[in-house]
Amino acid sequence: MQIPVNAKNVNENIILNFAFYDNGSTAISGVSLDGEPLFKATVAIDETPPPGHCFLKGWSENEGIPEALERAGVVELTGRTVKTGFCEALEAKVLKAD
Repeated sequence: MQIPVNAKNVNENIILNFAFYDNGSTAISGVSLDGEPLFKATVAIDETPPPGHCFLKGWSENEGIPEALERAGVVELTGRTVKTGFCEALEAKVLKAD
């Protein structure tokens, strides 16, 4: 799936790739149109998200990525966060995974 991303470190059209973690939650990564890896949007933590949901990384190099995915209609942020080390993962409902 190709979407526009306007975030702190990525400002271009990208291709989203979807897979699944061992716990069944959705894994989302982004690559440039020429195939260069740009980011891994999701994170697998000790807690398993509800079915059809994932945890997104919005810190460091991923600043603004969760919001960009929401603007593109890929996910809907639930407002719930989960502590993971010094950061908090953002829970999101996956709306499109193709």
